[in-house]
Amino acid sequence: MPSDSVDHRARLTIALPPLDAAAHGRAVDEGWHLELLNAEDPDERSVLILLAHPELDDTIREGKETVVVGGEEMNPRLHLAVHEVVATQIIENDPPEALQTAQRLLRLGRDHHEVLHMLGFVVSGQIWGAMHERREYSRAEHVRDLEALPQSFDAELARPPDRAARRAHARRGRRGHGR
Repeated sequence: MPSDSVDHRARLTIALPPLDAAAHGRAVDEGWHLELLNAEDPDERSVLILLAHPELDDTIREGKETVVVGGEEMNPRLHLAVHEVVATQIIENDPPEALQTAQRLLRLGRDHHEVLHMLGFVVSGQIWGAMHERREYSRAEHVRDLEALPQSFDAELARPPDRAARRAHARRGRRGHGR
């Protein structure tokens, strides 16, 4: 078997949040044949990501725009979209530092799903800069922010859940003061 196919299979495994036993059982109970879903197909990948987040699926089905997770309000659709961006980066190996960072964080013993959230934290910073500061994508900044993981992510989690402070912190971080 060629090594690139092994690497590709590893990227698929790393790219998707794992389904815990409860999420797996729920998916099967709802009639999903998980073995038939292809993570390489973006539409089927989005289903796999959704199935790994049953609480967000419920929120979306109920027509709610937000859900409180860990004491903080979030948009479930946006959360899933960021997961899809991260999965695509890892699967397509673009940038390759996304996969390298995920592997490094997993070797440090970080939880698989948490690693994907860390990569999403970095992606979100790039999206924030594009939307609120009208900045173009910066690969160098993206790579620098990936290298700052897990410390930057852990520091952000330690901050009080004050949205205004988080926004100001993110803006400062985009100007080169760290995140």
